[in-house]
Amino acid sequence: MKYSRRDLGRLLPALAAVGASAQSTPQETQPAADNSVEKLPVMRTKAFHFDEIPVTTNGKNKSRRMFTAKTHTGFKMESHQSDIAPGEVNHPPHQHLREEMMLIREGTMELTISGKPYRLGPGDVGVIGSNEIHNAKNVGTTRAQYFIVNIGRDDV
Repeated sequence: MKYSRRDLGRLLPALAAVGASAQSTPQETQPAADNSVEKLPVMRTKAFHFDEIPVTTNGKNKSRRMFTAKTHTGFKMESHQSDIAPGEVNHPPHQHLREEMMLIREGTMELTISGKPYRLGPGDVGVIGSNEIHNAKNVGTTRAQYFIVNIGRDDV
């Protein structure tokens, strides 16, 4: 079947109207994404004992996934702990929608956010804003341990 430019000209407003109505559909009626916050359990009062969390090894680095849940108000929360060998990076530079905090437990990390380095030691906290490219490197001579706590969702 052939269409003229005139036929397409008549079709475009109808397509625009369908697109606009799909975008204005209430969130409750849209299907949840596979990684959506709607599928997460609600965070309950609980203790997470460091030595009881399974360790995952990635080369010279180690990590522990503390929890992934949502608050009673529907915000996604996630926390993990990382143990980085001297001279190693935690992961390649990346970005995401959610905000994140890096809390240093031991060692010296250089957290780079949007090209700016921040040197962090025990007790220091680095805050990573939404959509800022970041990663971190252990710039010390001993292993570095830190916790990440993030809040917010990436599926919107």
